[in-house]
Amino acid sequence: MTSLRAKPNVTKAEAVFGRHDIAVAGSFRDADELRTFQSEVQLMDRVRSFRSYPALQNWTQKGSDGHASNAYLLIRTTDTQKTMGELKTVPEIREIIGTTGDSDIVARISADSREDLFETIVKKVHGMPGVLSTETLPTFSKY
Repeated sequence: MTSLRAKPNVTKAEAVFGRHDIAVAGSFRDADELRTFQSEVQLMDRVRSFRSYPALQNWTQKGSDGHASNAYLLIRTTDTQKTMGELKTVPEIREIIGTTGDSDIVARISADSREDLFETIVKKVHGMPGVLSTETLPTFSKY
């Protein structure tokens, strides 16, 4: 994580649960700069795989909203626009971004406790029509 934070384009690095161990936010001028960063990261020791979501906004300033539990939620759905509309009605959802790849939507979710976070995901998001699957990446403290 120290090596990642030392990269000039990295604005934030957080440990997360799930398929990925670290979530990194960065600021890149263009696609070439992002590709260069990806190439450098893939060559780092202990990096087995790397995935980027170029459509994501820089959420570094929005991550600290006073809630004890925060997570990124990767969502697969049959109707991206409809699901994004439904997500807007859930108060715990702070940000919603449409993306491509394994997931259709990435949402930032915040709650007062891990239990509230879990309840929101299981009862509110999983119950939405068209939601096929989700992957939750709970965040730890910021580095």
